[in-house]
Formats: sequence, C-alpha cells, structure tokens
Amino acid sequence: MKKYLLPVVLVLAGLYSSAQDLANVKKLILLTQYEKAKSEIDSYLSNEKNTSKAEPWYYKAFVYNSLGRVQTKTLAESKSLYTGSFDALMKYAELDPKAPLTVEEKNSTAYNIYYGYYDLGAKAYNDKDYAESFDLFKKSLEVHDYLNKNNLNGPNGLQFASHDTDVVWNLAVLANELKKKDDALYYYKKIADINLSDEKYIGAYDALVLNYKKEENAELFSKYLASAKKFYPVDKTYWESQEIDFAIKALEGEALINKYEELANRLPDNYYVSYNYGVELDRFRNSPEAKGKDATAMRLKLEELFKKAISINSTIEANLQLANFYYSAAVDAQEQAARIKGTKPEEVKLKKELTARATETINKCIPYAEESVKQLAALKEYKYSDKANYKLALEFLANVAKQNGNAAKAAEYEKKKEDVDKL
Repeated sequence: MKKYLLPVVLVLAGLYSSAQDLANVKKLILLTQYEKAKSEIDSYLSNEKNTSKAEPWYYKAFVYNSLGRVQTKTLAESKSLYTGSFDALMKYAELDPKAPLTVEEKNSTAYNIYYGYYDLGAKAYNDKDYAESFDLFKKSLEVHDYLNKNNLNGPNGLQFASHDTDVVWNLAVLANELKKKDDALYYYKKIADINLSDEKYIGAYDALVLNYKKEENAELFSKYLASAKKFYPVDKTYWESQEIDFAIKALEGEALINKYEELANRLPDNYYVSYNYGVELDRFRNSPEAKGKDATAMRLKLEELFKKAISINSTIEANLQLANFYYSAAVDAQEQAARIKGTKPEEVKLKKELTARATETINKCIPYAEESVKQLAALKEYKYSDKANYKLALEFLANVAKQNGNAAKAAEYEKKKEDVDKL
C-alpha cells in the first residue's frame, strides 16, 4: 500500500528568521539542493559546540527526510536517511520541548518519515526480503507510536489512530514467516488486546490460545480463548476442544471424572465432552479406585452420557459404545442369573428378574449396533479399526438374534461379519 507524502511548506517561513550561522543550510534547502545541504548540516553538527543547539537538529531531520524520498536512492540509503532524520527530530524535541519549527510545519517531517519507512517496508516485502521488511515496519510503528504518544497532529488535523493495526498485522505476519515466535506473539497480543475480529485475525487468537495452553497459563489462556469464542463462533468446536484439552491435562481417575462433570455442565452441547466423559467413566467404574462408589449411579450416568453424545452427533463410535454398554450389562445379568443354583422362593424370583433384565437389556443393544453397521457400511475406505468395529457390531447383532431364537438372522450377520475382511 502506497503511503502519501505530505508537503512541508510552513517551515520555509521559519528559515528566514533563524540564526545566520545556518544561513547556507537554509539557502540550500530553499533551492532543494539537499545533498549539499546534508554536507553543510553534517559539517555544522560535527562541531561539538553546535550539538547542544536545537535548531540544527531540526534542519538535519528535514534534509535527511527529503533525501530519503529521492527515487534514485537505494532502499538501504533511504532507510539510513529516515533513521537519521527521526533521530535528529527527537533530539530537536529533546533540546527544545516547545519545538516551534515542527509546530510550524505541522509535524509533516515526522509523518513523512513514517510514510517513508512504510513504503520501504512494502517494497522489501514485495522483493521477498522479509527480514528487512520486518525491520522497516518496526521503525514505522516506532514513529507512529512517537506521534501518538506525544499527541502530534499533522496538516489538516491529520492524526493517527492509537493502534496502527495495518503495520502491527504486517509485523505479525512477517514475524511468523521469519520464525520469530516471541515477536509474533507480541504483535498477536496487540491485535487481540484491542478486540479486532476480522476473519484474517483468527490466526492471532489461535496462536495465543495454543501458546498459553502450552505454557499452562490459565489466566491468559482463558482470556484469549473467551475472545476467540466470541469473535469466531463458527469455530466453536475447535475452541472448545482446546478448552477441554487444557482442563483435563494430566488428570486421571476420580479427578478426571470430576473435571468432566464440570465440563459437561459448562459445555452441555459438546459431543466430545459427553463421549469422552462416558469412555473415562466406564474405565473408572471398572478400576480399583471405584471400589465403594455407587455402581448403579455410575451405570445410569454412563448410559445418559452416551445417549447425550448420540443426540449431539450420532457417530459410529458413540453408537457402538452404547451398544456395547447394553450388551455387556445383559451378559452380566445372565451370568448373575446362572450363578443362582438355589430353589428358595427368593432365589427363584431373583433369577427370574435377572433373566428378564438380561433379555430386555440385550434388545436395547439392537438399534445402536444397527446404526453402527449402517454407518460402517457406508464408508468408502476402511482402516483396521473400522473393520474391527464393523465386526464387533455384527457380532452383537448375531448374538442378540441367537438369544432371541432367530437362527436365520444370526447366520446372516455371521456371513456379513466374514465378508468384512474382504473390504
């Protein structure tokens, strides 16, 4: 993007009333003989007694800036001239805080230094000299911040915004290209901290979220995650996956279960929370740590979680998990019934109840196993895990058919199971 240079005209009136020892410099400026003016001002400031005077520093800034804009200058020459100009301008303001000459020219020199750096940065970028472009945009941002901090307006009320989003984003992109991680994060923060929400800035929020996740910085992770979720709701699933990963990192056993319960309340419509909570709860209830816990409550919770996951996203995995849950529960009831050998009325009653429960539960397995089979059959390509799941679902259905006395249906499922290996 080309930045327009500002005309510097009001300064010329001040040139006539300045001290006579700078008369030749001022004359050369009026004649636009900037190379000669540069030699004169450099010579003048080479005398140590003149360096404590404010005015010559302004003229150095003016001359160097004017030369920086000469089209025949190389990028390196223009960069050096702009740097000399900006340093001289700050020295002038330091020696004379009222800065009458920059006030008279309405800070056009400073603004032109900014535009000059910017254009050089763009040129270096187009030439794929990213390191040079990065340095030049940093310098343009330095000038911007100087003008903004000191509330220095340009001609016709020109005033920079408090945040130079254009340059900051250029720096972020370049820092990333140059593998300057810390610099990239610094500029990403500048973008995120003023709540910019354009689609192109999503990478800034993502980088910050991932960085503070890695650093385990809960405060900053939560801060930038909240902004990311607010500004980019279409990526809700991704942001929540980062939130889940951060929450459960290094947790196991009961601590992990408790954290999943917290997440389930915070993210009630998140498939992965419900599904993974169910998987971890199933693992936990079969571990020594679950001894003494309410087994019935855990079993009911497990069923609820897989049903919830399916209601959010009916995947192969969730359906197969619920099918397995019912099938296993039925087998457990059958085994309990088989262990009852007594003939006492209460024993007979319990055995009958367990047998009925086993029949009812194993039939609950059917729709979920069938849905798994349906989705697996629709796949175009099969990984080893897909084939294993396919055969497991068919095995459930075959065994349920046998249990219900439907030998023909059981044989059909067994045949399909054999065919899976041919896929």
